[in-house]
Amino acid sequence: MSDRSWGLMPREVIERLREKEWYQRRALKARLKGERPFPVSVSLKPPRGQEAVSDLEHFHRFVSAWRAFPNQGCVQWESQSFRQLSVQRVPVRFRVADIGTLAELLGEQEQTALGNWERRIGNILAQPFAQDEKIQRGLFSALVDNLEALTSFTEDELGLLVGLVPQLKAGLGGGRYLRALPLTQVDTKFVEQNLHLIECLLDVLWRGEVSASGGLLAWLTCIENPKGWLFVRPLCDSSQTALGGLPILQMDTATLLAVELPASNILVVENVQSGLGLPPLDNTIAVFGGGKNVSWLSAPWLQAKNVGYWGDIDSEGFAILSDARRRCKNIESIMMDEQVVEKFTSRMVDEPNSVDAPPAYLEEQESRLFHKLRQGDFAKPRLEQEKLAADFIFQRLRCWAIKRIEE
Repeated sequence: MSDRSWGLMPREVIERLREKEWYQRRALKARLKGERPFPVSVSLKPPRGQEAVSDLEHFHRFVSAWRAFPNQGCVQWESQSFRQLSVQRVPVRFRVADIGTLAELLGEQEQTALGNWERRIGNILAQPFAQDEKIQRGLFSALVDNLEALTSFTEDELGLLVGLVPQLKAGLGGGRYLRALPLTQVDTKFVEQNLHLIECLLDVLWRGEVSASGGLLAWLTCIENPKGWLFVRPLCDSSQTALGGLPILQMDTATLLAVELPASNILVVENVQSGLGLPPLDNTIAVFGGGKNVSWLSAPWLQAKNVGYWGDIDSEGFAILSDARRRCKNIESIMMDEQVVEKFTSRMVDEPNSVDAPPAYLEEQESRLFHKLRQGDFAKPRLEQEKLAADFIFQRLRCWAIKRIEE
């Protein structure tokens, strides 16, 4: 773009339109939906006063370029008087009447894209489920909002979409997972991959029922896919028997929130390898490998348990401990004290991405150790779980479990 204060040339105007009206997708979608009405109007910054006379060469190039512009219907001309030049016909404004003209001005690629959008949207609006006039307007708006997804579809996927929409009804999921929907000629992975677009279209067709229900999954009565997986490992024969004899299993966060584990002691361990290396402990089940995922510790059934937490001794580990205690008030930290740091100080390492703000739910001795780590009172600011000696771990954990049993 020229830094000249007057006289925009055709190529400058076209590039301005490309940047502000086509590449800015929010603006383009607003134009397509009529929220920003046409015409698009761009001032050509015609010369004023002595500007034309001060640069006659540019003035003649400016006027000549616009006279030669092929789409004169877009150019607004006015007669202006200039000293030493008499009356001159000068281009003053460029107007684009509609989206088709805009695409034509920008080039073949934009024309092809617009034609593709119109064809795909027209295909959907021609379906039997879209014949109501109000629904057509709503579907058009929803399709424009999801233009990127619609553009990415192959012809086969577009066919899947129009075949899927009329099959989906409230309650169709029947309490099953989304992938178990009873659909005809449509794979459920397609539904999962295009959930947002499908939700938008159905919300129009069912006049807001989908959003009022809390979204597509709730409207279909599908249950959410499990997430927040953690390892669950019984550390004694009685707990293993109560878990069907399984030596290790995985549970998602929602299950752990709802289902009580059959042991008095629940040992929460930050990392997977440390959890796999745990020794046998009476009446104990370990839950490990969740890292920062401690949301399940809000489970009401934990209030009647003896809950221990063992994590890395670093700012991140204490931040996780704090979040865990915020959810479960009766949690006790294990092997996260200054005595452990002093014993294994030679094994400490640097800590990336440290937490600076003091965690709010630490006990006094935990908070004191956190500050010492952050102040650099030790050789390094981090002692990982895996760096502790196996015999030391076994001794500390057995002391914790025995103490809890005795209490």
